[in-house]
Amino acid sequence: MTQTNWTNLAQAQAGGIAVQLRRYDLPAPAEIKVRETRPVVSMMLPPYPIERLGRYDGAGADYRGLGNIVFTPAAADCEFRGDGGTPLTISCLFDPTLFDRVTRIDDGWSRGRLLATLDVGGTAGGAIDALMRRMAEELRAPGFATETLVEGLGLAALAELSRFLRADGQSETRSAGRLSNIQLRRLDEYVDAFPRRAPTISTLAGLLGMSPRRLTTLFRDTTGLTVRAWVEAKRMDQARRLLTETDQPLKMIAYDLGFANQGVFSTAFRRVAGLAPSAYRECYR
Repeated sequence: MTQTNWTNLAQAQAGGIAVQLRRYDLPAPAEIKVRETRPVVSMMLPPYPIERLGRYDGAGADYRGLGNIVFTPAAADCEFRGDGGTPLTISCLFDPTLFDRVTRIDDGWSRGRLLATLDVGGTAGGAIDALMRRMAEELRAPGFATETLVEGLGLAALAELSRFLRADGQSETRSAGRLSNIQLRRLDEYVDAFPRRAPTISTLAGLLGMSPRRLTTLFRDTTGLTVRAWVEAKRMDQARRLLTETDQPLKMIAYDLGFANQGVFSTAFRRVAGLAPSAYRECYR
């Protein structure tokens, strides 16, 4: 187990909030331990690694799939596994006093709350996702009043993070005939952790300890979507991001998302987006 090693490519600080554009240097495969001195929320930037897993000491021995945005509490021992390499992140560090004042988490870091920090979102957009991307843009091309902008974006991200943590720290019961948020997040984590494998309904049902028929019914009643439509939508969301944020060839994108070949990927993408992948990249880049 090695310690993390990164380089700050750019940074800005204001009002108890520091934002850093980090380039990590990790062995391949990577197995590292992280212990932050300040509360940190980090978002992975493209190109995205294929596999990212994490766990906390004392919160369960099993590794769990990570979301694109991860929050690491101060002084918490978190272990990560992944493909290694030189991933790029935008990280927002909060002064502990500011963090405590805004979040007002007085009941401590329960196991459920700790596990929730491994997937704060970012895989399909959301408020924190948009705020972090704006921070990354500002660090890459600073303008007038960068510190003021960073402080405002950081406070907004902290407010959204506080709502997320307080909601996920509460005891959660499943409504009759519906999947709970925890169950939905577990499905989300699994699909995101293995993007090259289009999971079967049987696999996802086994993950939740229920029959495929039961999962199909509950998932549709909870989300209004079929399981297959949801999995395809997640892959298409990732495809949009890869097309607009990276220069990866279409063949590589198709492979990364688990399609049999570029032609199958192009057909599926056109059905959802109304444009061929190459045309979508040209229009929305």
